[in-house]
Amino acid sequence: MTNESTPHHGRWTSQEIFCALVEQPWDIEVTFSLNNRESSKSSTGLTWVASPHPSANNLQKNYALGLSSNDTKRLLPLSPSSHWQAQDGVGLVATSTVTRLSANSAIRTIELFLEPTHDSVNMAATPAESPATLSSSPHPILSEISLESLKAGTNISLYGKSVFANGYQSWSTSYTGADESTILEKPNWLYHELTKLGLASDMHIYDYTGTKGMVHSNLVTVIRDQCEDLTVPKDTRHLNPVENGPGIAPESLLLAGSLSEDIAYTYFNMHFGADKMSMWQDWRGKKLSSSTDRLVMKTLFCWDTKDTSAWDKFASVWATQHGDHRSTLYRPNTLLNGWTSWYCHYENINEHVILENLRNLSGYPQEQTKWLVRVFQIDDGYTVVGDWLDCDRSKFPRGMEFIANEIRQQKLVPGLWLAPFMASRKSKLVKEHPDWFVRKSWLDRSTPGSSSFSNTGIISNMDVKATEKNKPRRSSMLCCFDKDPFGDQENDLMLSHPAFHAGAYALDLENPEVRQHLANVFRVVTQEWGYKMLKLDFLFAAAQVPRNNKTRGQLMWEAMQMVRTWAGPETILLGCGVPLGPSFMVMDYCRIGCDVGASWDTMQRFFHDREYISCFNSLTSTLSRWALSDRFFGNDPDVFFIRDWNMGLSKVEKSTLMVLNHLLGRLVFCSDPMDVNHMIEEQRIMLNAFYQDSLSDDHGEPQPLHEVVRVLQPISSQKNIYLIQIKAQEQTFIVATNLSSKKHAVHLSVLDRIIAAENQETRLPTGQAASVYYSSQTGQFGSSAAAFVLKAHETCVFVRVVDSSGGLCGLLPSQAGQAFITNEKLRERDDTEEIRVVASAGGYILPTLEIKTFEKTLDSTLGAKYRIGLKNARFPRQVSVWIARKKVSSTVSTGSEPSGLMSSFERSVLPMHIRVNGMDLKPQLCPLIGKDIQLFLCTI
Repeated sequence: MTNESTPHHGRWTSQEIFCALVEQPWDIEVTFSLNNRESSKSSTGLTWVASPHPSANNLQKNYALGLSSNDTKRLLPLSPSSHWQAQDGVGLVATSTVTRLSANSAIRTIELFLEPTHDSVNMAATPAESPATLSSSPHPILSEISLESLKAGTNISLYGKSVFANGYQSWSTSYTGADESTILEKPNWLYHELTKLGLASDMHIYDYTGTKGMVHSNLVTVIRDQCEDLTVPKDTRHLNPVENGPGIAPESLLLAGSLSEDIAYTYFNMHFGADKMSMWQDWRGKKLSSSTDRLVMKTLFCWDTKDTSAWDKFASVWATQHGDHRSTLYRPNTLLNGWTSWYCHYENINEHVILENLRNLSGYPQEQTKWLVRVFQIDDGYTVVGDWLDCDRSKFPRGMEFIANEIRQQKLVPGLWLAPFMASRKSKLVKEHPDWFVRKSWLDRSTPGSSSFSNTGIISNMDVKATEKNKPRRSSMLCCFDKDPFGDQENDLMLSHPAFHAGAYALDLENPEVRQHLANVFRVVTQEWGYKMLKLDFLFAAAQVPRNNKTRGQLMWEAMQMVRTWAGPETILLGCGVPLGPSFMVMDYCRIGCDVGASWDTMQRFFHDREYISCFNSLTSTLSRWALSDRFFGNDPDVFFIRDWNMGLSKVEKSTLMVLNHLLGRLVFCSDPMDVNHMIEEQRIMLNAFYQDSLSDDHGEPQPLHEVVRVLQPISSQKNIYLIQIKAQEQTFIVATNLSSKKHAVHLSVLDRIIAAENQETRLPTGQAASVYYSSQTGQFGSSAAAFVLKAHETCVFVRVVDSSGGLCGLLPSQAGQAFITNEKLRERDDTEEIRVVASAGGYILPTLEIKTFEKTLDSTLGAKYRIGLKNARFPRQVSVWIARKKVSSTVSTGSEPSGLMSSFERSVLPMHIRVNGMDLKPQLCPLIGKDIQLFLCTI
């Protein structure tokens, strides 16, 4: 692609980028091959026979430079070859339209179709004349175009920006702060030759450049200002710093999201070095042969000052375009928690193991020890993959229906694992129905220029090029499981993934018999057996090879729609190993990272495997894909661990995993045995931090949890440091996370300044803009301007206690009962005091959320009394609660004093005690808080 304009310099605002993407002309690039057709007469009329598939040398690229926002252009009209028996030609036409949704959002649509032409005059028509010649009626065309890709883009300034780089499917690593220093490395050829794990990646779809500053994102991306690196000396920082202190607050962001995932997979490309952004669609497998065939690239662009507002807009437009097909049991912004067998027992499960864990979860006579879960899910190991209705009777003698009944008796939702689009090589399904599976020989028909799998060297298949004897020859990447690739029918089946010890093949959902078979599997599992929660894994297998004139994206989209139909509206679906776009508003919950491992990281990271199993890799994606939750599905960040055996994670690492999974996830499972008789104190404390009474109200309905507002990287040069803003019960929390292997100092002010600006807080007369936060982990108060040191792999939660204008943050008391105060001094004191619960320790993950009631009672002689009640805990606990009292004025200002300074009335001495839960508390010394605020510590 080329563009005559030069790269733009300087920092652009998100609004300027939005206007450029919506209003500037786009350059269009279509990669395709032209298949000639030969005509012949028959008794039934004119028939068309396609010529043999073209080779890679026949690939062509056509361009339309400067396609305006509402424009139509031909892409270099094509003329028929001399040997054709007809005189018709064909023009490839691209149109661009912009639909304004609001002042800050718009949809830009690129449409591509064939236009039949009958003479050279029509083919030379000017773009202005093109709309008059377009026809929507079917018309036989003497050439058929096999499409490879569509690329459309323009110049924007990416200076000082970072982007969200979304991975291809659930397991693929996503990055929230990719920038000009980011390198998305090319996959290691030898590693994938030996492991075949690349079959789950997009290596066969998208060409990784491995170039610094060339970042791509699947489905959606977000462009925002980088945060300032506070470790850089002030005189060497970037241009355009934010006034009044260190740290650049991302003033706004731009979201770009694909709305045409039902047609093809979409990638956003950001080239920092060239200041260019483009959209790329994978159209392999799709052909245009009629004037009614049309392909569409539809993209939403939205800029906003809040992450949540931009993502809400994307979700709203998506629902309008594609509908919401989630289960009737799905509840957004609520927690679905449960137990799964996989990460403790893996495939080594049987009836005894399952029932023993079920007894652990069902509770004991002591109500406080009951493990409050809703779902009990059985994972892989109950049958051979693919033979879903034929469970292993040596392991489950009474069958899977019996297990589901036992789970329901404990008032839990039975859950079951399936990989519906795959079957193990050892399965009966492969032996009895080999014609139901995707074949290697189809690869030559999937895309122009032979198989892209073969070209990337990640999958073994038959080289489609014929030898002199017209026999296929072996590819250099022959599947390690194939003993004789030319022997029997099975050996032409395409390896989908090396899992399940023997490898697995992919079912062909274009086969009606396969669809009928899977519909029956879902019917039996959900209706006859009674499993109302299904974890569906390895779903990418439905669309590894484009076929039947459908792109990979179209195949994946149709597969997910079929799954929703088969499962029914009353079955909770959890998607895993699935491209995210086709899962939007179809899956109720979806994995948003790779599997967690019992160790922090592995050597696989250095082989550029974006789907490898590790805690670090999983949390990187969890922190990057946070905004998808409650909008498109509930996020599943995978399990947390509490066990201390068969475990390579430290106490700090287990705590980080647990905290982030609960704060950023909506489906949170554990696999460890929940036998309270064998739990140590550390494990009990961890479980007490988990939400309990907040799961449901008095009627058993799930209750809303906290809101994640934004996730930032405060230090642009440190990609593994994160700040998370969370709101709950009118309180603000900042969660600081260090995923790196070294300790780091973190400044909360980078995020606190954004919070202060959104709250329109007035700064103190001294100009001090720092707020005060409390860390329950350290038990200390600190200024947002101070540096908090995080250990390697550590996560700390901070609650905002005092805002930047000196006001208290926290829970206000409710009025309990009625009382009339006759003592005028007591009533006056009550009217001029503000008392709040501002912090706690020893309770929930988010401090103060364990408080159920905070009541205030007025007494005619003693004045105000306060009572604090806690929510029920699973185990006995001791919670420290911090209460703050601040003097406020009820008088009208005379205007004679400087703004923000206390009057003589306000400066009166505060009482030196407070009565809480029948105890008289004295103030604690904390110089950081200020002279006009008292702190009291109460232990409950």
